[in-house]
Order: sequence, then structure tokens, then C-alpha cells
Amino acid sequence: MAEESTLRHPVVSGLFYPEGAQELEQTVDGYVAKADRASLYRTIREQTGIPDPETLTPIALVAPHAGYIFSGAVQACSYSLLSGREIDTVVIVGPAHQVSFKGISVNLDGAFKTPLGLVDVDLDFAKGLISYNKHICDNEESHLTEHAIEVQLPFVQRVAPKAKIVAVLIGEQRWETSLLLKDALLSVMNARPGRYVLVVSTDLSHYHAHVEAAELDKVLMNDLRKMSAESFFSDIQAGNAEACGFGGIITGMLLARERGKGKAAILSYRDSGEVSGDRRRVVGYLSASLY
Repeated sequence: MAEESTLRHPVVSGLFYPEGAQELEQTVDGYVAKADRASLYRTIREQTGIPDPETLTPIALVAPHAGYIFSGAVQACSYSLLSGREIDTVVIVGPAHQVSFKGISVNLDGAFKTPLGLVDVDLDFAKGLISYNKHICDNEESHLTEHAIEVQLPFVQRVAPKAKIVAVLIGEQRWETSLLLKDALLSVMNARPGRYVLVVSTDLSHYHAHVEAAELDKVLMNDLRKMSAESFFSDIQAGNAEACGFGGIITGMLLARERGKGKAAILSYRDSGEVSGDRRRVVGYLSASLY
């Protein structure tokens, strides 16, 4: 068990998700239970041509990181695919919202704390990433107040309770950074075989009217479904699509193309206006699985 001094404590508990353990457990379980896995697997078969997705653990998942009332149901569609599977380590990669830095930051705390208890960090994996390249470091400050990783943890705890995590933040989202992270992940995964899943924590377009947001997010989802990381990056650069964590999506696409079948399926999409009722300034939320 991690020492108290090496714990990363929650900072958005009670804000993005319930702070009471029982309420949080019931909330997460409720979202996952409502995710229709049979329907999701049909969707995956239709979009990817993979005949038996039920037998496969995704290489990567895309999940939003807003307050659960807004995006929890979308988040659950991704995590429901992990229920009942044996997973050793979940690598969660997100954008650094709070602290500006170059390169990639990997957290080296012993564990992350949530109202549901502790999630141990796979320190061997984390240190392997840091030792891979000088642009991958332990920038502790970037993790202290960041929500992108934290809001994924209760879902990990409920669907993969034995899994450890590795928390990765991308400071400078560039093609080269995403490529570097993909290479580092492959290096560590090949050096120490295990059952791994990459979770890309990201929201899509921010604060556009509903119709405009839908158009921007449609471009992104089409690029993702085609697994065209190059077109995706071009569309992001041109302003044809938006995602706060687009660097992680590129890493996931590149990783699935090398480690898996190079296939992707869009599982669920909605925007914040469907909950808030305000269609003038919405945020897009996506759930996707990559194989």
C-alpha cells in the first residue's frame, strides 16, 4: 500500500462526481448498467467488421471527463466494455488543463485516492515511460489540480477493480509528442507483457452552438472511425474539429494501428445541452473503442 506522502488526493470530488462513497458507487454502477453492451457490440461489428468484438479487449478507449451529470452516461459506454475482463494496467492519458509545460508528464505517486479508496499506480510502467526519453518526465505540479485523470478513476475502480493505473498528461499537443508517447508505450508494453488498456480522456468541441458543435464533432468522429490519424491532425490544425485531448486520441490511433487491428467504433455521442437545456454553448462528449 502506498505511503500517505505519495498519495495523489482528489480535487474535484463533490464537484464533478459525488464525494460520498456509497453515492459514487451507485452512480457509476448505474451508468454502466444502463450501457447496453449487446447493442454496443453490434455497433462495433457494424463499424469495424470485427466479427467477435466480445472476445477482444480494446487497445484504447476514448472517454469524456466532464461532470458525471453531463457525460457519465457517455463515459460508461466505453468502460462497460471492460467489465469482467482481466486487466493489469490502465494507462490514462489526458491534456494538461491547469499547468503549462512542454512534453509529457507521468505521475509517480504511489496511488491515487478517490472516495472509493486507493488506486495503485503501476510504478514500473510509469518509470519505464520516463526512462524512454528526456521529453517524458515527472512534472508533479501538473497533476496536482488536474481533473482529466481523476474523473476516470471511479469508473476504473468499478469495472476493473484489480487494475493499476498510469497517469499521463500531455503538456504540448503536437504530432511529434503523440508519436513519442506511442513509441514509449509500445516500448514498455513489449518489455513487460501484460494486459493493458489505454484510456484517452478528452472532451470534444467547446462552447459552440449545438448545430456548429455537431458539425465539428462529426468531422472528428469520421476521422477516428477511418483511423486516419493524419487527417485527424490536419482537421484539428485547420479548425475543422476540436478536442481538448486530441494528442491522446492520436496516440491511441497510432497505438491501435501498430498493436491491434487498426479499427475504431463510435459508441456514443452527445453534448452538454442535452442535460443543461442550453443549446447556445455546448461541449461535445464522445465514447469510442479502438482495436
